[in-house]
Order: sequence, then structure tokens, then C-alpha cells
Amino acid sequence: MLFSSYIFILLFLPVTVAVYFLLNKYVSKNEVSLGFLTIASLVFYGYNNVFYVPVIVVSILVNYFLSRMFYRENIKHKKAVLIAGLVIDIGVIFYFKYFDFFISNMNALLKTDFTLMNIMLPLGISFFTFQQISFLVDSYRGETEDYNFIEYATFVSFFPQLVAGPIVLHNEIIPQFRNAEKKRFNTDNLVWGIQLFVFGLFKKAIIADNFSRVVDAGFGSFDSMTSGDIICVMLC
Repeated sequence: MLFSSYIFILLFLPVTVAVYFLLNKYVSKNEVSLGFLTIASLVFYGYNNVFYVPVIVVSILVNYFLSRMFYRENIKHKKAVLIAGLVIDIGVIFYFKYFDFFISNMNALLKTDFTLMNIMLPLGISFFTFQQISFLVDSYRGETEDYNFIEYATFVSFFPQLVAGPIVLHNEIIPQFRNAEKKRFNTDNLVWGIQLFVFGLFKKAIIADNFSRVVDAGFGSFDSMTSGDIICVMLC
């Protein structure tokens, strides 16, 4: 689901915002509104391809389990747990992003004929994986609080930064989920948020999308381009 799509602007975003604040108003438990926000974020993430959802769900479960191990009083091999988590996370990125690249290069160098897997790359996998690596390292250092699973899942899957970043820290986001003031609907915040969204949408839909047409045309006819055309495409 694109931020600039009609279904996001006219349906997903207003419904999600409205339900989130209504739940905070009428349900006292913070886990309920955050649970809804997590589900909504997973719907957003899997809208174009449901295959993406199990990947991020398993990643969240594994990383949360490993991070909780650092809080056990009798844990003896903290560094081994950290290394295991890093190997798993980096291995996931390697598999989805670079495995076919590795196989194709090995075929070219060694004259082998291994079949490419044609692995589909999940959106934002680098963002949510490196974000969890950061959390895992902070947990190893004892710099994270005793967050529950719903708080952690919302922190990782939060849809505004899930597929395009930025990579955020737990102490930047989770305290905001716990802040009682931020659970109450605020008209000033809504107006300011709409202004930021419209400004970003203008830059994306009006400026960037039009520049991209020049870039696409340039790469499509590279052999016939003049020096001036190349400079124009580079600038765009």
C-alpha cells in the first residue's frame, strides 16, 4: 500500500487513526489500542502481497524471544545469544536480498548451473531487521526497558516507518505509545499532521514523480542521448 494511494489516504489512514483514538478513549488497557495498531500495520504491510506478513511476524517473534533471554537472572551465555540473533537477522537479509545474486555470480565464476530461486524480496526488510538488531544490541547492553510483546511488535511494525524508514530506536517510539497525553485526540496535532502529509505528498506526486519520468526515459534510450541529455537525467 502506497502512502500516495487513494485507499491509504481515503480509507486506511482515517479509519486507523479514528479507531486508535476511540480505543484509547473507551478502553483503559494500552495493549488493546496497540494491538489494533499492530494488526493495522500488518494489513498495511501485506496489502499488496500477503507473503510478506509471515516473514515480519516470525522475525518479530524470534527477536523478541531472544531479547527477553537477556533478562533472565541465570543466563550464562549472553554473547552467544547476541551472536545467534545477529546471525539469524543478517542471514535473513542475505537470503532474501543477495542469495540469487550470490548463486548467479558463482555460476559465472565456476561455470556451474545452479538454478536461481527467484526469491521475492519483502518490502522494508532491511529497515525492520536492522531496527531489531539495534534493539537486540541494546537489550544485550541492558539499555532497554521491560517492554511487553505488544509494545515491541508495534515498535517494529508501525506502518508510517515500516517500508521506507527511518530506522528508529525503541526509546524514541515506545515512550510515545505509553504517553497518556498522546493517547488523547488533539486537533492541533491533526492539523499539523495533515499539513506535513500534504507537503510530503506534493513533493512525491508533483515533483519526484515528474522527475522520474525524465529518468525513466533517459535510461530507456541511453545509446541515443547527448551530453546535455545525460546531465539532465543525472540532475533529475
